[in-house]
Amino acid sequence: MRSVLFLLLIIGVGCSANNSAPNKVLLISFDGFRYDYLNKTNTPNFDQMVEEGVISEGLIPIYPSNTFPNYYAIATGLYPENNGFINNSMYDSTIGTWFSMRDREQVENPAWYGGEPIWNTAEKQGVRSGTMFWVGSEAPIQNMRPTHWKRYDGSMPNRDRIDSVLSWMTLGTAKEIDFGTLYFDFVDGEGHRHGPDSPEVVQAIEEADALMGYLTSQVDSLGLTESLNIIVVSDHGMTQLSRERIIYIDDYIDTENLDVYSWGTSFNVRGDEKTINEIYTRLKQNEQNFRVFKKEELPKRFRLKNSPRVPDLITIADVGYMISTRSHVESRPNYATGGTHGYDNLEQEMHGLFFVTGPDFKKGESISSVENIHIYELIAHLLNIESAGTDGNINELKSVLK
Repeated sequence: MRSVLFLLLIIGVGCSANNSAPNKVLLISFDGFRYDYLNKTNTPNFDQMVEEGVISEGLIPIYPSNTFPNYYAIATGLYPENNGFINNSMYDSTIGTWFSMRDREQVENPAWYGGEPIWNTAEKQGVRSGTMFWVGSEAPIQNMRPTHWKRYDGSMPNRDRIDSVLSWMTLGTAKEIDFGTLYFDFVDGEGHRHGPDSPEVVQAIEEADALMGYLTSQVDSLGLTESLNIIVVSDHGMTQLSRERIIYIDDYIDTENLDVYSWGTSFNVRGDEKTINEIYTRLKQNEQNFRVFKKEELPKRFRLKNSPRVPDLITIADVGYMISTRSHVESRPNYATGGTHGYDNLEQEMHGLFFVTGPDFKKGESISSVENIHIYELIAHLLNIESAGTDGNINELKSVLK
């Protein structure tokens, strides 16, 4: 009888150990934090976190290397043609309107958002989530929202953002979360205004490092250090602009009556077959410091051309160049200064930051650059939830796990 009881006790202990709750996950992003920014100045807090975790050579964004499509690619693990988010601004003939990241009504319109964001996957399986300003979390996608979410407010102090999410993680109630996100935009802002090599960007990097020091101290004081996995990312990198690197598109074509979708790092047009063929031929004959494609010619690796939201003709500037018109540039003496992004995602200057630290990760190691669409699968694995099905693959990031 004693032998049977002893055997049952061992089995019970084993089951308890195997069924222990997964550690919590915190996904943090610094908008526009280029892959090499940690080498620009002293970053003791970042360095400590990296030393205790795993860092990659860079995080490869999806094309276009812009904010909204990349944050939503991270959230869903899907390429643009599969989640519908092809750029910061876009037109959908079915919806009959434009999306702009500054249009609050459309930002909260679920019709723009395909796929399933990781917070929905978690909530469906009983894992509470809280999002602080993550693209998509302000819209009721699939008629759902995270347990806690915030409408974007750029004036909210950065430390308050940290305090809010950590408070959600330690509520001690049914609304306590196991997955949270944090977003900071000030590094990107300084990069746009002053360029990636400016002292202002260095100061922003140091500010980000101080925030990570504050986060670490708060995590420790709340007793979360041994049960919190932290994933730090950025959506894209940044490159320097110059008035010496401007492509005057009106030197080649008449832009007056065109249905232009975007200017700058790309020049995208919608039109009838005759118009598109004429523009394409003229630009192809003068293809210098840019590449021009009809929609069906887009490189397969962009994973864009199967989306109905993609315009008919796409012109992509080489990194560091901007596409504009002479009248636009001549009337704006500060145009094409500072920094920007949005270029081909394989350009290294467009690559972002990626490192992980916490109880489920290895320590003191590095990996090669990785695509951001794999992050969804990593989070699902850490939370022990079933993936909704993505373009990502957990095998691409298994090397960071213990």
